[in-house]
Amino acid sequence: MRAQDRPLEALLLDVPTVAGTLADARRLNAESHYASTPGDYHIATWMRDQLAADGFDATLEPFTHDVPFSQKLGLEILTGGKKNISLPLDEQPIARDPDGTRRDAGPPFNAFSGNGVVVANVIDAGHGTDADYAALAKRGLDVRTRILLIRYGAQFRGELARRAQQRGARGVLFFSDPAGRDGSMHGPAYPDGPYRPLGSVQRGSLGEPQLTIPTLPITAINAARIIAGMKDGITVKPMRLTVKMKVKHNATLWNTVGILPGKDPTHMVVIGAHRDAWVYGVTDNGSGIATVLEAARALGFLYRSGWRPQFSIVVVGFDGEEVDELGSRAYVRAHEGALQNGCIAYINADEDATGQIFHASGAAALADTIDAATMAIADPAQPTRTLYERWEGQPHGVQVRGPGGGSDFEAFQYDLGIPTIDMGFGGVFGVYHSSFDDLMYAQTQADPGFVNHRTMAQLVALLAMRLASGTVPYRLSAYPPRMRAALAALTARARASDLTPIATALRRFTYVADRADQRGMNGSALITATQRLDKLFYGRNGYAAVAFPDVSAALASGRRAAISAAVGRTAHQLDALSTTITRATNR
Repeated sequence: MRAQDRPLEALLLDVPTVAGTLADARRLNAESHYASTPGDYHIATWMRDQLAADGFDATLEPFTHDVPFSQKLGLEILTGGKKNISLPLDEQPIARDPDGTRRDAGPPFNAFSGNGVVVANVIDAGHGTDADYAALAKRGLDVRTRILLIRYGAQFRGELARRAQQRGARGVLFFSDPAGRDGSMHGPAYPDGPYRPLGSVQRGSLGEPQLTIPTLPITAINAARIIAGMKDGITVKPMRLTVKMKVKHNATLWNTVGILPGKDPTHMVVIGAHRDAWVYGVTDNGSGIATVLEAARALGFLYRSGWRPQFSIVVVGFDGEEVDELGSRAYVRAHEGALQNGCIAYINADEDATGQIFHASGAAALADTIDAATMAIADPAQPTRTLYERWEGQPHGVQVRGPGGGSDFEAFQYDLGIPTIDMGFGGVFGVYHSSFDDLMYAQTQADPGFVNHRTMAQLVALLAMRLASGTVPYRLSAYPPRMRAALAALTARARASDLTPIATALRRFTYVADRADQRGMNGSALITATQRLDKLFYGRNGYAAVAFPDVSAALASGRRAAISAAVGRTAHQLDALSTTITRATNR
């Protein structure tokens, strides 16, 4: 940081307030705003007006996509008599939090579930993994033609549902196990603590394309009742599962976009957060929207006072993330050329304040930038030390993890190779995707005092300001240590397959990367090289980060010819990149 920037940065950090983030949270709590609904549009225009008031060129960018809604849902125990037992599908009220079960919450469902009325016995399929199916087969339990009861948590719910479908199941019931990571077996349930109430339901998308079998998320209370009626892992009495979805074809959704024009408008830093929610989403993702809006207020204040960034700063409230990251994908498609040529970084704000553990993930090129920014921000829990010192003192220390999946950075990172950053304060988030993700939960459990909200706004604003200063801050030498660690892990999986060509290419790249960092590269060449590097090195499988995705996928197939081809491609691409960087460095 230049000495002349210190007073400006100090002013920037002074602007975000707890009151500002809390006001945003109250607005988001006022109405449900699932993608394409009237509430969603109201929040879109509200955010646009907020950005405009802060000095941004603000607008709505509408786009269309099919959006799934539930039409008829049912779950019954068939008694064999005249009266079957219907299980309640709505979330169970909590007297101390009347917002959680307001009428506008709507029934819980899975987006992109299949349709159908299925009458079958239910089998407890554990966490729905391959190991669980192998254990069932060993016991002689055939899942074909059955309804499966599956606990959330082992993998992305869409993978679990598709695996069940592939194995011949006729339907799936999902639930959040009290023994799971955020379950009430580990601590007090909301409203007494942050863990999941037994009567809540985790909604969620299964991802496109739509399944052919029906699925339904249910409460742990209903799941316990079903399990209690089992003998040897299968229900004694059959159940009737009814799921009828309706699709709003070519529904209109709205990305909210605000721009602070830079002196060089061909380059930009993009800050984004998804604006839609399953219900009220005050933490997911109201915490991200509040972060972004307070950061924008700080940046806009400086802009109106005469400061001008070298690169443009773009703030986007994405729609449809909860459905299938629809808004970020639409935005990247619409602006692909400008982003590919000039986007320095994408900063993602998603679930920024769910607990007290600071975390960061993203591309290695920006890791040093994240570290430096946290050194300039006070720890909200102990203002005499920095956020970096707090991070350093946590169990795993300072660590910028690989990006993984499950949020709006995916289209930037994996489709275009743009380096991304995702940060926040994490912890037990027991009301995830339930109607109890409301203002009361945010204030009493996720972030009492809203101090972490303010800190995240400061951090995002500072990163955006520094990244838009006019230099491309990537450090290529940050990649080789991460690549060596990833290659060692892949080698352990490879058994008889030879990954030596990648190791050889990596040794050359290490030398080239160090030299490029020392001598410097032309900004455009550095952007292009880093995008190629990110696409080569980073991948995801559901939420999980995957290194060297081409090789990892080949190893998963178990085919030696496919593995050998993937190793050859990866080594060749890394060598070609080294040649490109060498030429750019020597100019």
